[in-house]
Amino acid sequence: MIFKIGECREVVFWVLLLGSWQFLASPGSKTGIIGAVGTTAFLVYARANLGRLRSLGLDHARWCSTARSNWVLAAVSGILAGIIVFAIGTISGQNMRLGDNWKLIALQVTLGPVLEEIVFRGYLFAFLIWLLSKAANDAGWRRSVVVFAAVVFAAVHLAQPGVSWLQLACITSTGTLYGWIRWRSGSTAPAAVSHALYNLALYAISGAILLGEKALAPR
Repeated sequence: MIFKIGECREVVFWVLLLGSWQFLASPGSKTGIIGAVGTTAFLVYARANLGRLRSLGLDHARWCSTARSNWVLAAVSGILAGIIVFAIGTISGQNMRLGDNWKLIALQVTLGPVLEEIVFRGYLFAFLIWLLSKAANDAGWRRSVVVFAAVVFAAVHLAQPGVSWLQLACITSTGTLYGWIRWRSGSTAPAAVSHALYNLALYAISGAILLGEKALAPR
């Protein structure tokens, strides 16, 4: 057998995540519908398997449950961060208007945050903790993984064209927030929730402004 029976949950997790991502990222309404269904199935499956995904490297991703207070903190901080960043961007003259492609929106408020948090606050976090534990016994040094992971997270976004220094600073700040939530809760799942609600807040504010402008436009 290619994988052990005990690894079935992990295989389904990755298949749903990456498969749904592919459908949402592909052009066409039919692929979008399939991607939306797959995304819904993934979110239900991921929620049901908190703390049960340990094979295929997912033990390092730390996809596990945590105290209710951490979930509330993640949700509130994500929404507040979105409001603050949108305000800062608007005041500084940045174009904060976001697209209205529903597939892209669905991707950025569901699968995108999950995958990014598993990579940056999961695998990268685990690697940095291991690396720093070899270099120093002081726990304070190991806490610096929050900042290190945020810097790498922001650096990766430099691959996107037109990223300004202000945007880079905001990405680093929100990455630090997600890392702090990951450190505090011991899980990447609340960090993914915070990340998702941050993106959702940006889209919601942008959409509300657009609707307001249309309502006030002369007819």
